[in-house]
Amino acid sequence: MKGYETVIKGGKIVYPEKTIKGNIGIKNEKIEYIGPDNSICGHNTIDAGGKYVLPGVIDPHTHPVYLDNIKGLSKTAAFGGVTTVVHYAYAKPGKSLTATLKDYIKEGKTTSYIDFALHGGLFDTRKQADEIPEAVELGVTSFKMFMAYAKLGWMTDDYALAKAMDIIGRTGGMACLHAENGLVIDYIQDKLLAEKADCKERCPETSPDIAEAEAVFRAVQIGRLMKCPVYIPHISSMEGVKVLKYLKAEGYKVYAETCPHYLSLTWDELKVMGPLGKVGPSVKTGKDRIALWDAIGEGYIDTIGSDHAPKDKKTEDDFFAAPYGTPEIETMLPILWEYGVNRGRLTINRLVSVLSENTAKIMGLFPQKGRLDTGSDADMVIIDPDEEWTILQENQHSSAAYTLFEGKTILGRIKKVLSRGRLIVDNSDFSAESGQGKFIKTNAG
Repeated sequence: MKGYETVIKGGKIVYPEKTIKGNIGIKNEKIEYIGPDNSICGHNTIDAGGKYVLPGVIDPHTHPVYLDNIKGLSKTAAFGGVTTVVHYAYAKPGKSLTATLKDYIKEGKTTSYIDFALHGGLFDTRKQADEIPEAVELGVTSFKMFMAYAKLGWMTDDYALAKAMDIIGRTGGMACLHAENGLVIDYIQDKLLAEKADCKERCPETSPDIAEAEAVFRAVQIGRLMKCPVYIPHISSMEGVKVLKYLKAEGYKVYAETCPHYLSLTWDELKVMGPLGKVGPSVKTGKDRIALWDAIGEGYIDTIGSDHAPKDKKTEDDFFAAPYGTPEIETMLPILWEYGVNRGRLTINRLVSVLSENTAKIMGLFPQKGRLDTGSDADMVIIDPDEEWTILQENQHSSAAYTLFEGKTILGRIKKVLSRGRLIVDNSDFSAESGQGKFIKTNAG
């Protein structure tokens, strides 16, 4: 009888294509056994008791520079069942991309509780694009650029997009594009301000679905010209989905992500929270929400990311001046479980595909991450589908003073989380060590 460091017994082990009952043996941070053998033993034994065992969530969209730094973000992530994060490392204008990445890697290795990878973020793209080959050598192979936020000085124009995508395509990697037509959006915002319009009531007008659809199409066509795979984060609209369907049907290399807030809320529901609900792109309508769920089920949306970016803002703040962003990473899996699995919009198998395996494959982390297979890292989440609980800011672990889902009752609760075989979350107990997380190199696209 073979012994293991840790054994998970009696769980329902979930894959994209199947769910099996069995036991898991863990040794040297890896899964060494999966199967029906009830005689396996370990130094530590966790009785899953018929609960679901999922691969650890991989969040491809996090911002550890606001109220939650890398350390704090990794803790709130772990309580949400997230065992690997891909942070956006933004090199602001005048900053070196490679120096920024090195700073993030150093901070993450020193402080992160869970494993992490990085996207390079370009704010001065014409200059910073020349550093892309050095970034690839560091193990960073995906690069974020903004097609919006011209007035903030963040927007990458088409010339710079073409330059960056050309380098990414030749070097090997993937472009990540915030796809909204920035100049059109800035004009609409200026027009509403001149009219002294209620920006809270009319928020979706400042982030229109057509501006998203146009930019998605343009981004992928530039990528096509430059032979560069394209990843579109935070798809928010039915119009964006329509364009995705066309592009994927044509065989263009495009991957799409959406976020929990677009799948669970409408602006009519969210606007009572004022600036707290301000995200970019904006949350839109019920029709958009349905289109996004359908796109996940049909395979047009590949991944779900939290876009975790908690900002210091209050309900009574000036809406237009308030920053974009909300805390999302700890509530992502519970919200998808409640709005997706419990309501019949999403199977558990499709859930682990869009939260783990697809993300691992797109980011080049597979098979080390993303699936419960022998030889893979022992990252996993145990969920009790029958336990009811309520999301409150006081039971969250972000430094944000609010959650968009305050008072939302969820059927299904995360009970235990393992990172590379270590039990780091046990109900409300947290036992990870700062610096335990490893920097993982990507091979994106």
